[in-house]
Amino acid sequence: MRKILLLILLLLVFLSGCFQRSETNNLEDEEFKVVLADERNFRDFVSKLERGGYSNPITLEATTYRGKATAKGTPVVIERFSKTNVQVEGVEEGDIVKTDGRYIYFSPEAEVKIMYYVYPPRWTGNTYIVKAFPPASAEVVGNISYGGILYLYNNTLIVIDGREILSYNLSTPENPRLKWKMDINGTYVDSRLYNGKLYLIVMKEEMKYPLPWGDVEIKNYYIPVLPPKVSHNFQGSYVVAAIDVDRGNISKVVALPGSRDTVIYMSKDRIYLAYYLGSNIKRLYLQFIEENLDRYFPEDVRDLLKNIINSQYFSDEAKFLEVNRVINSYLKTLGREEALNLKNTMEEDFHQYLEEHWEDLEKTGIVAIDRDNFHVKSGSVPGRLINSYAMDEYRGYLRVATTIGDYWKYRDISTNNIYVLKDLKVYGKLTGLGRGERIYGVRFMGDVAYLVTYREKDPLFVIDLSDPKNPKLLGKLKIPGYSTYLHPIDEKRLVGIGRDERNRLKISLFKLEDKTKPVEVDRYILPKYYSPALYNPHSFLWDRDNKVLIIPGGNSCYIFKIDRDRISLKMEDIHKGNVLRSLYINSYLYTLSNSQIHIIDMRDWDIVKEITIGENLS
Repeated sequence: MRKILLLILLLLVFLSGCFQRSETNNLEDEEFKVVLADERNFRDFVSKLERGGYSNPITLEATTYRGKATAKGTPVVIERFSKTNVQVEGVEEGDIVKTDGRYIYFSPEAEVKIMYYVYPPRWTGNTYIVKAFPPASAEVVGNISYGGILYLYNNTLIVIDGREILSYNLSTPENPRLKWKMDINGTYVDSRLYNGKLYLIVMKEEMKYPLPWGDVEIKNYYIPVLPPKVSHNFQGSYVVAAIDVDRGNISKVVALPGSRDTVIYMSKDRIYLAYYLGSNIKRLYLQFIEENLDRYFPEDVRDLLKNIINSQYFSDEAKFLEVNRVINSYLKTLGREEALNLKNTMEEDFHQYLEEHWEDLEKTGIVAIDRDNFHVKSGSVPGRLINSYAMDEYRGYLRVATTIGDYWKYRDISTNNIYVLKDLKVYGKLTGLGRGERIYGVRFMGDVAYLVTYREKDPLFVIDLSDPKNPKLLGKLKIPGYSTYLHPIDEKRLVGIGRDERNRLKISLFKLEDKTKPVEVDRYILPKYYSPALYNPHSFLWDRDNKVLIIPGGNSCYIFKIDRDRISLKMEDIHKGNVLRSLYINSYLYTLSNSQIHIIDMRDWDIVKEITIGENLS
């Protein structure tokens, strides 16, 4: 055994003389951060990607608004109309339908499905212009031969069709006039519109410095510095740009490495990109072995293992394999019972070590881009975010909800947490919620956060964030099933859209008068298993004035009345194709599918008009 160990040690010394020391250590740090690229550190970053140092190698290179509209001949007053259901009030999100109360602009989706999901999103290639009010004269009056994500801003319609952005003047809605257009030069990821600026996020497969993007050469390219115990599969470059809606010129732009699972959130002040940093279990294991060498091994084995672990010339994968080989060789020199006892002890100790270092297991790196000047800051939190609703900026603090350990090996000990960040540093936290479960739904509402976790039952946690330094659990409720989307319908009630214990669609009504004792006062189970409202808040509509809630499910649109803490189904509106969205103008509800628009009078629930949208849209 000693001869074998001596040969391995000599081999390590020999190899250390054959390789120059790596210069990429400046791309590791104890905390996640991003740094501005230059030619040297970008070259080091690419070199590490090519070696798989960051995980897998990649190939390189309802608010109400009031106004007036006039129909031909007769003045018509538009008292109210709905807008897209967004996360941050005032920060517009693109969707397939928009209305100004007079006209509806609608870009139907093609019905291409994998399982229950429309994936990847694909549009019919048209945006239909519908004169919407009054209902008696409603009809399709125009058609733009581009379709996709839509924005309506003053007298301008923005269409993002996946390849181009097109801006149209709507002075004459029946005949929109093209103002400007620009190539996306990459894959569309997401966007927001605020204060006359379109904030666009595009992914390019190549990683270059400077990064070419259309006619722009981006030198403001920020590269990540990762903690050694985590990894990330970067798949390309994210371009974040601010575009003037009126003229189409790019006023600000930055670039960063990104991937398709990056979570994006925008407040009125900042754009946030959240990177999941997966656990590097091998690095944690090597750290555990190094810290416990004296407990398990004699001096010669300790020295050899220390040399392997501290080598600058081998990847974690190579070190992990070699350390295990040396340990197995040592175990073979022991008696059977002694070897088994040592192996079991090490496994139990490593499990305990993981629990003690639980917040190091996986992290989320967060990059904040200032909306005004595009200055970039970064920070991190332990765990993983489920979606953009897991982030919320409020009174200068960023609140984040995460799950740690949500994969098969550690699922029984997974935990859920709330972190409050000040200047992107953890300032306060509440950890250990819902052990053995994961987050399914989150909603931040001022000083309170509502968190739904699930494994077998659906706990709704109510968390007090009024003291950012010390978040506190106020109350919780456990019921069968779970909710994936939470929506406040007033100051004291919350609606949850989810599934029951038999996987059927469920609408829950929670009463929150006493936040220490949340109560599910009613629930409604639908004979469906999927609705876009489970995962896409744009398909959820709440009409606060009429206390009406609308969600789609297959080719049906379900219309509920919520009154006196009770949910009642008022109508099931059936279309020929999948229902996608709904909106209201005055007292009329408009339900939209790929091939039809139904107009329903909410005073008596009669369908007063049906409009056919195009031909062969499925």
